[in-house]
Amino acid sequence: MNEQTVAEWLAAGEGEQSEFKEKYSSRVIESLVALANTAGGHVLIGVNDRGRVVGLADPARVVESVISACREAVSPPLAPTVEIVRLPEGDIVVAQIEATGRMHAKGGAIFLRHGRQTRRASGEEIRFLTLRETPEVYETLPCPGATWEDMDQAVLSKYFELRAPDALKREGVSLARLAVGQTFATERGGEIVPSVAGMVLFGQADRMSFNWRITALRIRGRELTDPIVDRQDLAGPVDNLVREGESFVRNRMRVAYAGFEADGVTRREVPEYPLRAVREALANAVSHRDYSVPSQVQLRMYDDRLEVQSPGGLLPGLTLAEALQGGAPKRRNNVVTRVLWERGLVEAVGFGFALIRQQMRALGAPEPHFEARPSLFLVTLPSRLEQLPEADEGETADDAEI
Repeated sequence: MNEQTVAEWLAAGEGEQSEFKEKYSSRVIESLVALANTAGGHVLIGVNDRGRVVGLADPARVVESVISACREAVSPPLAPTVEIVRLPEGDIVVAQIEATGRMHAKGGAIFLRHGRQTRRASGEEIRFLTLRETPEVYETLPCPGATWEDMDQAVLSKYFELRAPDALKREGVSLARLAVGQTFATERGGEIVPSVAGMVLFGQADRMSFNWRITALRIRGRELTDPIVDRQDLAGPVDNLVREGESFVRNRMRVAYAGFEADGVTRREVPEYPLRAVREALANAVSHRDYSVPSQVQLRMYDDRLEVQSPGGLLPGLTLAEALQGGAPKRRNNVVTRVLWERGLVEAVGFGFALIRQQMRALGAPEPHFEARPSLFLVTLPSRLEQLPEADEGETADDAEI
């Protein structure tokens, strides 16, 4: 930890990821618990509320107290990075903690960070944190506000006809009961209602949550602040989202001509992105996203890259290296993923990232980039055309067949 970083934090003041404490007390631990439960951050001890350094008489003892309390008074324990920083005005202690994806408590109380405040979590917030620890449960819960009539029952019937012909003709078998058996629906208050997974897969487009859409953008430039030249809000069941997202890219990506085919006459076309990799990135986004988060999947086409961003980070206990290696035994949305696999829209479970890398290499494009943050997962596909400075570049795929 260097003085420049601390100076920047002091200048920025307290916020959602930053808190100042004049001296060590149990409130410091409450703040660290709140940060771990929210978005991570740091506590500067030896700094008053106005951001003025007052210093600590015994910073080493404060370090020991913070580490000990986080280990013994917090459940599950926290392991913050705690350092002494020597400033001209006096010594302070900086305790940093990352969001863990777990729900931590101090003395049985759950704390959250809200703006500049550390406060106790409400019952609903605790419920959300519990679901975050067991995210695979959320898709099986009743979809908030949805009724059985919100399901596209014709599409649902076709699904069962393909998987179990004549099942609906058997005595005592109804579409609703079949849906309950496959976790597409559940019973609530004596009636059958769609589950979250059921609505995601078979809901009528105009009855589905606005947050479950894909926002597709074509940006003229390399920054999000550059002009947006095209935008579509893609809605409907997840299989439709994947197909429409792939179509958005197909119709807007550029095609280059690099040399000739073996016949010496036909010009060799080089697409900007491998569509199979695009489809896999989109399918992964809609199948592994966190549907409890009020945010949409983002598909962004820049001049030099394509990004697919989905709400929700990796599951607790899963690292990015493990996710990229494939075969992770735990998934956020098992039901949604299974149906997309049955429809041929996702690769064998756990190996989608390997397919994306393989497709990019086969095209001769740069390596894709995968980034996991506490609140999102981002897949970046660099443009193949950035590697073809000598190519005769077309404008879009509409101008030439691929």
